[in-house]
Amino acid sequence: MNERQNHTKYDLFIFNFFAVIFRWRRLLIVNTILAAAITLAVMLIFFPNWYMATTSIMPPEKDVGSFGFGGGMFPSNLGALLGGSGLALPGLATPSDLYASILRSRAVGLAVIEKHNLKGIFNTDLETKTLGELYARTGVNVHADGIISLSYEDTDPERAALIANSFIEELNRVNTENLVSKARATREFIERRLEESVEDLKLAEEEYEAFQKKHKAFSLEEQVRAAINTIATLKGELVLAEIELGIMKKSLSPDHTQYKNQLFKIEQIRKQIEELESGETAAGDSTWLGISMAGAPELGLEFVRLTRELKIQETIFELLKQQYEHAKIQEMRDTPTVQVLDSARIPELKSRPKRVFTAVLGGILSFGLTLFFVLAYEFTQREKQKGSEIYRKISELTGMLNEDVYWLKKLFSKKEKGNAG
Repeated sequence: MNERQNHTKYDLFIFNFFAVIFRWRRLLIVNTILAAAITLAVMLIFFPNWYMATTSIMPPEKDVGSFGFGGGMFPSNLGALLGGSGLALPGLATPSDLYASILRSRAVGLAVIEKHNLKGIFNTDLETKTLGELYARTGVNVHADGIISLSYEDTDPERAALIANSFIEELNRVNTENLVSKARATREFIERRLEESVEDLKLAEEEYEAFQKKHKAFSLEEQVRAAINTIATLKGELVLAEIELGIMKKSLSPDHTQYKNQLFKIEQIRKQIEELESGETAAGDSTWLGISMAGAPELGLEFVRLTRELKIQETIFELLKQQYEHAKIQEMRDTPTVQVLDSARIPELKSRPKRVFTAVLGGILSFGLTLFFVLAYEFTQREKQKGSEIYRKISELTGMLNEDVYWLKKLFSKKEKGNAG
């Protein structure tokens, strides 16, 4: 029985709800259409068309080989630190994230503002406000595949495309200047070390030549010559590893993993050199370069030392000379560092406002508000006829509201009389 009564009450509620809508249908329809029309008119008059221009660039490439130390003789990470667009990034950041950060930077923003006189266009005097307005219209996104897209909105479609492309031009300028400054610092660093190497090589050649003139010709066994070449190669690798460490000191902290790995690499190279030069074998035999030197003539040992030093200095000089040439080329190159996938074109369709959608939304909102007030009015009238306690409380509330309205009118009328007096 109770379930049937509840079902009957529910059906009655639904019937009454639609009955109210039907009784007030004209008001609901008029208000809905009127609200939609007013919303559309306001959107047409006060909200201009906005156009969005979008450009996208390829992910930055890590050009390790173009500036890598040591060529193919041994691996090096210096190219990843300095060469091309491969930059050392902290944490989990990617090169694409770095490009996106540069696009959002103050340096790029100010350059775009000055280039297009955006202070006058935005009607702003302060630099901060102009930057805020610029980046409020700009969106930078890094997609999962690393491609970076930049979009810019403006009321002028042609200007939207120009500013979007200007962002990419400024990104290339900032990135190029950064790479050139790094290449210049590297070139100067290697140049100083190369000057030292020239002096060391000159001294080694003079000592070797003086020994040859004084003691005539000496010849070395193939085994000794091979060992000397090995040490020379390791010495050259050590010099380049130390140069890498010197450059890392400018951008990485001593606690950085890459910095620690470089220190470990240098330590291992030095250890190999010490083992070769000391000649201490696992059995503890005293040999030098794997060859027993017991009873060897003193002049022979001196000649080996001079030959070894000359070979080391020649190897270091050749490696430094090669990398010095790479550094000069890197410093002078002016090729673009940003690869544009799609340049921004003048948009043909507006991006906003969506006037029809907004007008429909305004009509729906008006219908809902009108229906709410109609239902409230019907409920109040029904309770008034019943003379219920609910109506008495509603009357008290409306009376309080009427008193507030009367008080406000009285307050403003006094102010107007005072101003008139």
